[in-house]
Amino acid sequence: MADYISTYTGIRFYPAQPDAEGICIEDIAHALSLLCRGNGHVSKYWSIAQHSILCAREAAARELPDRLVLACLLHDAGECYLSDVPRPFKRELPRYRELEDRLIDLIYNRFLGSPLTKEEERAVKEIDDGALFYDLKELLHNEQSETDPQFHVVPSYGYVPFQEVEQEFLDLFYRYYRSPAGEPDAAADARASGPDQKMPVTRMPERPAPDYDLLAAQLREFALTEPSPMPLLSNASALLKEAMGDVNWAGFYVRRETGDAGGESGAAKKSAPEPELLLGPFQGKTACIRIPWGRGVCGTAAKEDRTQLVPDVHAFPGHIACDSASNAEIVVPIHDKSGRVAGVLDIDSPLKGRFSEADREGLEQFVKVLEEYGTW
Repeated sequence: MADYISTYTGIRFYPAQPDAEGICIEDIAHALSLLCRGNGHVSKYWSIAQHSILCAREAAARELPDRLVLACLLHDAGECYLSDVPRPFKRELPRYRELEDRLIDLIYNRFLGSPLTKEEERAVKEIDDGALFYDLKELLHNEQSETDPQFHVVPSYGYVPFQEVEQEFLDLFYRYYRSPAGEPDAAADARASGPDQKMPVTRMPERPAPDYDLLAAQLREFALTEPSPMPLLSNASALLKEAMGDVNWAGFYVRRETGDAGGESGAAKKSAPEPELLLGPFQGKTACIRIPWGRGVCGTAAKEDRTQLVPDVHAFPGHIACDSASNAEIVVPIHDKSGRVAGVLDIDSPLKGRFSEADREGLEQFVKVLEEYGTW
């Protein structure tokens, strides 16, 4: 048998001999969102990730430093690799506790720059124990003898799909992460310049780039069958969502005029109002229905008539957040036969820095098929 585990992102991780380079925040978020609290002895499903998110939000509500908010989020991260062991049994496993302590120090060192001080450990444990109070009361219906910890954040134990929990965990991580001093320059450069840039901190699993030539050829066949916008854009969004990894939304916004100029004043007409972008066919969560011309990434692409490749949408002036899970975006203008912008192709990703120049070139090639064969 192998002495490593294969993680969600494809990393071979050796729990007994952990390597900091193998610790991946995407693995942690995914595994903890699927691991149930209390070894499953609960009245409803509640994951370790949900418990960790509660702790982090409580730390933020108490206005603790970002470092401690992140520490609360990661305080059970070792269970991603070692699994969860109930406290009474854990006391009988000195080797497990040794490995757990070493691993959590390694995780803190990786993402915080150093292990926690004793004072920081006490602060995290206080919040962890407070969250446990509510977990036991709500999930096991155990009346607690301890005093109610009076959390600032009101725990909600309703069911949430694990994918949403996983994304919320990552969103919190990216919000509070600061690159520790001494991190390899290549990793820091890959994220961005500037100390406040919160980019992904691990190597993502390699994935083959989409075959954009094949996608364009498939789209052309659809267009030859039916060139009208509705079926063509519907199939186009499905093609892209299926072919592109780490994409949470792929679709289109189409141009819509907003009315006439309102009559004449003297000999001159008033200037015509700008059009807007109206939601078209898409694959993904519900989205913004209307986007003003020139606003956000889509509106900017339409008004400037230029592809917008945005590694971090939160740094884009006037960004319109239709889905809080989206962190990177690429938008390509689409033209009608007269050369006027008729709409845009919009693709979002939860991973910052997801889109490359190769994606820009491939998607612009894809859009040319829409322009050539579609009826606009």
